Amino acid sequence: ANIIVVSLSQTMEKGHMSDTDLRRAPRDGTNENAPSCRSIPQDMVSTNIFTRLKIGTPLFVNTEAASTSSAAGVIFYPKMTPPMMALPLLFVISIVVTITVRKLMRQKRHQTANPFPPWTKLPPCTVPSHPIFGHFPNAISPPDSVKFNSVFADNANSSGISTLWFLNVPSVSVLKAEHAKIVFRNSIERKGLKIISRHFKRCLGQDSLVMMDGGEADREKWRRHRNLVKVAFTTHAVEKMANKIWKVANGFTTSILRQCANHQDTAANLSKNQKGSYIAEASDIFKWVTLDIFGKVAFNYSFGCTETLTTTPLAHSLNYTIEECSMRSKPANLLSPALQFYWLPTQRNRDFEFHSENVHGQLRKICQQRMREIMQENGSEDHTQHRSVNDDLLTALLKTKMNSPGAKQDESIEDTVKMLLTLFFAGYDTSSVLLSMAMWSVVQHPNIQEECAKEARDASSKTSPNEPSLHEDASQWESRLAYCRAVILETLRLHPPVYTNCRNLSRDLELDGMTIPKRTRVYLPVTQIHTSEMNFARPKEFLPERWVRSFGSGSDRWVARDYSTEPQSVDNDETYLPPANIHYLFSFSDGARNCIGHRLALQESTIVFACLVRDLAVDAREGFVMQKRRKFALAPPEELPLIFSKRELQT
Repeated sequence: ANIIVVSLSQTMEKGHMSDTDLRRAPRDGTNENAPSCRSIPQDMVSTNIFTRLKIGTPLFVNTEAASTSSAAGVIFYPKMTPPMMALPLLFVISIVVTITVRKLMRQKRHQTANPFPPWTKLPPCTVPSHPIFGHFPNAISPPDSVKFNSVFADNANSSGISTLWFLNVPSVSVLKAEHAKIVFRNSIERKGLKIISRHFKRCLGQDSLVMMDGGEADREKWRRHRNLVKVAFTTHAVEKMANKIWKVANGFTTSILRQCANHQDTAANLSKNQKGSYIAEASDIFKWVTLDIFGKVAFNYSFGCTETLTTTPLAHSLNYTIEECSMRSKPANLLSPALQFYWLPTQRNRDFEFHSENVHGQLRKICQQRMREIMQENGSEDHTQHRSVNDDLLTALLKTKMNSPGAKQDESIEDTVKMLLTLFFAGYDTSSVLLSMAMWSVVQHPNIQEECAKEARDASSKTSPNEPSLHEDASQWESRLAYCRAVILETLRLHPPVYTNCRNLSRDLELDGMTIPKRTRVYLPVTQIHTSEMNFARPKEFLPERWVRSFGSGSDRWVARDYSTEPQSVDNDETYLPPANIHYLFSFSDGARNCIGHRLALQESTIVFACLVRDLAVDAREGFVMQKRRKFALAPPEELPLIFSKRELQT
């Protein structure tokens, strides 16, 4: 039978149908096995039935009976089952519970303006809070928003300390850099919301360094895993990666120059009427170069993104898994069953499983191949002693795992795959955001861009018989690219990729006569710390000179400034800019839980930035305004289309 399922209200629109119009339908052959039903006149069984009757309770219209029987049509009213009858009651109960919880939370917060007891001497909170979520909506706002600053900057007292509510838990925020250092070194514990972190644990594993809380339950495991990874990021190991990074960065620059030559007329009406330009979204191109550098330094593998300026299949799978985890963890998506339950048979879940398994499978093959190479290098299957096969992260990690007591080959491979994914996750988005903001900063300051280009050209050429160029030895980048490094440091200060951090105190902490109780959640708003006058002079200005000074009178070389020896002020010189304290820079966190790859990140960003500005002039559309958005704990730009063109050498 041709049955159409529609929905109608139990009450009919006045004037169209009343209850008396509905009468018991005869039990003929068309509905012999049907439940109790009622028929309606034929003129009412038409396309207008959907407009004449209100939407509501489901019923069925037998259109076959309408054309062959005297009964115009049949409407079946399903009987209410016990679960359906309980829905209204559950709805009422949920409303009552919500109102009660909101009222109790509001009463608790309004009993006193201070979330903490008087003996702590902590300041009161002056910012109104949400009845249920407290100041959580403020904490997850972009770092330059009014909501974020109202809690973490405007609410602070003269010592830079403020109080707030994280959901219904009293919390504290600090602004002074000295206080932040004390908090970072007080505890490694960082408790997150399980409903959010579970997405990344599914991708990176339960024992991922960035996912473990560092509390009493997993503190020893965290320390053991960190010690395993740390051997791959020693100063000497990172220096050896410089030549690989330099090679990838130069290839990346060459690919963009090739695109500029192929687009002679694409920028005729953009910016300064430049010709021969290549226009690209910053987040895309810097993810490509970050991927290729990660492949080279991690396991000597080329993803091929910088050669083609496109995303290759494996790179796409890596990017997809990270982006999907970030999207599913957004607060706006936490109530969406289709995004929270991976067992649902949706296309999105199938895509996630496909790309996740593709990444794990490819990395597993690479690890297995490298392990065979290590054992072959030893001349036997006994891998208790090793000689150097490759100077990449993968070899260092496998050697460390294989030398661990009781290590098994399969377990070593699986653990190494998870470690590689963790390293990729920690450095992928952060490096691309840092490079994007560095480029945006020099677009706004063309004179700084020119100075960087000049330094990069000098460093790329051999200016002295005793000093090799970076083409010959890129490990000297820190001294040869001092000004470019200062631009990266200043970008990290004003636009830190990870703009907020937090710790759960392991013991009571006293700051400026105020006591923060044990187990309190302490926020460290990195952007606000970096832009506070308590920590940096002229904090809102982009000034690379706070990190470097001229090598000497008439010299074109730059050297790093020393905060410990240079004066903080000069008499009768208001233009004097004091040196910045690099220990007040918390873009890579601090303490025992600082970013384990911070040397590599700074080296990578400086070299890529220098290679680009050396050969390419970077610009943006006239009148373009950059705005940031929130992505997990990151603050990337909403969009940032950059215009690259071949740099004309100045004579």
